[in-house]
Amino acid sequence: MFRRLLIAAAITAFSSTAQAQVSEVRLGTNIHDIDWTGLGSGADKERSSAINGEIVFEEPGFLKWALSPQPYIGGAVNFEGETSYGGAGLLWRQTFAENFYFDFSLGLVVHDGTIEVKASPVVQSVINNATVEAGFTDAQRAQFATELAEFRVRQNTEIDLGSRILFREQIALGYRWSEQWSGHLFAEHLSHGNILVSGRPNEGLDTFGFRLARHF
Repeated sequence: MFRRLLIAAAITAFSSTAQAQVSEVRLGTNIHDIDWTGLGSGADKERSSAINGEIVFEEPGFLKWALSPQPYIGGAVNFEGETSYGGAGLLWRQTFAENFYFDFSLGLVVHDGTIEVKASPVVQSVINNATVEAGFTDAQRAQFATELAEFRVRQNTEIDLGSRILFREQIALGYRWSEQWSGHLFAEHLSHGNILVSGRPNEGLDTFGFRLARHF
C-alpha cells in the first residue's frame, strides 16, 4: 500500500500540467530545523528561515482507491545558505466546523544539503587508531589540527541527512474565509527513515511555518 501511494504520487505529480487542473497555489515561510518531532537533528544545526510553496492539483479519478488524494509539487528555498528541497506527493484533506480543514501530505523530496559529514583521511586515521598523533611531524600535526577543527564545525552546523532523496510528511491546520483564500499553519518532517538507504546517518529535518493559499 505504502509503495503504491509513492509510485502514484510520482507518476501523477510529474505528469504534464497541461492535463492537470490546479486546485490551489500556496506560498509562505517556515522556520527551518526546529526538531518538533524529536526525530530531527536535535541540535538546531541549521536553525534559519525559508520560503515555502506548493501547487496542489484536483483529485484524479484513478486515485479514488486511495481515498481521493490531491497530487502536489512544491518545496522550500532557504535564503540563509542552509538546506533547500523540492519534490512531489499526495495530500489528503478533511474539512470540519464548516471553514476549518486538516491536511496530511506524504511525498518525496530531493535536497541540496549534506548527506554525511565525513572526517578527512588524516583525522579518520586518528579516530581509527591507525595513526597516533604523537608520531606526527610538526607539519602533520598542524594539518591534523586544522582538519579536525573543520570536521568539528561541520558536525555542529550541518545535518547528516543520509540520503539525497528523503520522505516528506506534513500536517496542516487551516481556515478558509472565502471561496478564493485560506491560510494554514503547517509542520513537516524530512528523513530517509532507514528505508531509502541503510547504514547511513538519519538525523532528519523538521520545519514549522505558515502559508496563504489561493483556491481556483
